[in-house]
Amino acid sequence: MRLTVRTLLAWRDHMLSEADQRDLDEKVLSHVAAQEIEQRIERVLGNLDMPSPQVDATGLSASANSMAEFLDNALPEDCLGPFESNCIESDVQLCEAAECHHLLSEMLGQQGLIEGLPLNERQMLVKLTEAKATLLLGQEGQAADIDNARSMRVELDAIDAESNVETSQGVLGLREKKQHFAPVALIVAVALLLLLVSAFGFQLFSAFGNSRLQQQAAQQPSSSDLSLQGIDKSSKGIALPKQAAVIKKSSEKLPGEEDDKQAVQQLRSSDSMVKPRVPEDVQTPDSTPSIPVQKEPASAVVGTTATANPSMVTNARVSQGTAMAIGAPLNSVPNTASSETNSVPNDMDSDAVASNSGEPVLGFLESDANIGWAAVLHRYRLADRGELDGWLALPTGSILRVYEEIQVPPGLSPVFDVGGVTVRMKPRTHAVFKLDSLQKPRIELLSGSIIIRSGNDADQIGIAAGGLNGIILSGLSGSVTINVSRMPDDILSARQTKQSQVARIIAQEKPVLWRQTQPGGLAVARPLRGLPEEFQLAPREILEWSEISPLEASRRIVDSLPPWAVSSRSLSRLEKSASEALAEAITQPDPLLKSLIELSDSSRIENRIIATETLALLGWYDQVIELLAASPRPGPGPSAELWTQLESESIPAALADKTLAMAVKKSLRDHVNPEQGDVLVGLATRTLHSESFDVQVTKLIDLLEDENIIFRRYAIQWLRELFVESASDAAKYRADWNEKQLAEGSDWWRKRYQQGLLKRRSP
Repeated sequence: MRLTVRTLLAWRDHMLSEADQRDLDEKVLSHVAAQEIEQRIERVLGNLDMPSPQVDATGLSASANSMAEFLDNALPEDCLGPFESNCIESDVQLCEAAECHHLLSEMLGQQGLIEGLPLNERQMLVKLTEAKATLLLGQEGQAADIDNARSMRVELDAIDAESNVETSQGVLGLREKKQHFAPVALIVAVALLLLLVSAFGFQLFSAFGNSRLQQQAAQQPSSSDLSLQGIDKSSKGIALPKQAAVIKKSSEKLPGEEDDKQAVQQLRSSDSMVKPRVPEDVQTPDSTPSIPVQKEPASAVVGTTATANPSMVTNARVSQGTAMAIGAPLNSVPNTASSETNSVPNDMDSDAVASNSGEPVLGFLESDANIGWAAVLHRYRLADRGELDGWLALPTGSILRVYEEIQVPPGLSPVFDVGGVTVRMKPRTHAVFKLDSLQKPRIELLSGSIIIRSGNDADQIGIAAGGLNGIILSGLSGSVTINVSRMPDDILSARQTKQSQVARIIAQEKPVLWRQTQPGGLAVARPLRGLPEEFQLAPREILEWSEISPLEASRRIVDSLPPWAVSSRSLSRLEKSASEALAEAITQPDPLLKSLIELSDSSRIENRIIATETLALLGWYDQVIELLAASPRPGPGPSAELWTQLESESIPAALADKTLAMAVKKSLRDHVNPEQGDVLVGLATRTLHSESFDVQVTKLIDLLEDENIIFRRYAIQWLRELFVESASDAAKYRADWNEKQLAEGSDWWRKRYQQGLLKRRSP
């Protein structure tokens, strides 16, 4: 069976025989183009913004008649190839074919729709269809199809009208009988009204007679035990003592006093990973500043029996089918370095203003797990993408809007509150926080690791990581770690762009209920192979997906947590100082690029490294290459250990990405003479072109005496990756020696290699 768009659609909707299904399974797994089309189909089906084809369009590729003939396997053979080519080139046509094919396959599988019709109606419909087909046998084109459908609709409506004549006659007779009983019903209604008025008057008389008792009761002092009587007694939840005290204290203050802010900050404190939550039925006084994260009544997720997580969206009404209606207006997106709402850390008043303005709020940024007050980098979807690709600083205490793209700089590990769920992001993590198609919070992890936890085991949150798209239905009272990285994880594979993306989810302490969805949150059309649509992850069980096999996933249990799932390590004194300096620099009112470049010129080497690593994270490599080529200590350059750390953290990660690789190679070439640019790029990528391995090693040994230290450091780094070196051998050469020592060290390497005394490492 050939791999065509039609066979792929039939295979995807399980319309083939078991043998053909197995045959296509093998072909799709071994065919890269088929896998790409399958992934495109999944992507376009979940895209609610995809436009529909025009109804009155003409031509082979645009006509609705061509699409119907294609789905009915009636399209001429000479038109089939061009039509499928257009589907492959156009997402709109591919989505239309996939949607229609999916609906038809569901209709064929639901025999109850046909069996529900009476026998005479089924026979009548078949006869009418055959008659119309005979009359219009010689007519072709879209106009004939429309006329045919309209005439059939008129006749069917006429048949329905005739069948309703007898029913209407019976209804008229019933109405005549009911008219005789109308006066009697009116008399009974008047009598009941008089009785109700009498009872109401008696209640008013009793109330005024007991007014003296009510005044005495009002004069009695209220005890502290009754201070929470304003809370609805029918509430199922019970407020915690600390929260109740905060509510009482804030009700005794006037609006605008500082104690009000302190009370709200106590409610939103982030000292621990899991925070107590105020019951939904508690009504705070008007003087308490409103917290921007508001909950709506819990609703059940479609297709599941679990209770859905309360959304973080306010009560603003959104027109159905308009995904962009929930975001900020186009003219409201700030283009400055920081908006007024996000300028002051821990400013609860600004959050309240943002929530009261009607703009939905997804969550807020809390403190850093290591250094306390910190900041991350974010950008809006419609922000100005001029400088540093539109990245801006987001300080602690800022709110998260309905679409936030977040980058965590090195040395920082911030915590977010998203819908009552605590999300900790590790350094160098890149993620998108947004609302899915069901208006529920969803985290799209692009790279790095996040740790999720909640005080309520029933809390839910959507996750998109690589090919793992789903929702955590329960189990967040234990930590859940999500990771997206590249494998194999060795630096050589990263330098040569030989890695593939891997996504993993692990439940650390408690079982986690996971349900597969589409990337937008809708029900999945076809679950990943090897997994049911809904299942439970056991503690220390890893759910893993690889880019190599994008249509399947696997599960395995490990004895101990992998490194990517372990919480962030504690920082040393120098690392903490550098992280604080970075947070302070990026939150300055100056442009972000200017602040980072100024920090990269700091007299402290740890500040220079963390600033250049942050610039590299955002695609700016000039400062990184400049520091890698700087003179050694006691000058401004890093020592050998710091140089290795800076290079390994910045350069391989950039070379592993095809887009960033072009930027870092350009910075390498621009830093040296034109004739040396390709040599430096070859050293960084480990692809120094030569005729043989001997020639390559000889060139590396010759570079050990180069006048530019960046060539010497790259040459010795590569040689030590190729050959086994003892501790005494490592002392024979250092890239920061003087000219005489460099010559002696280079001669030592040359003689050892010529004598065959260097042992090559196993590949």
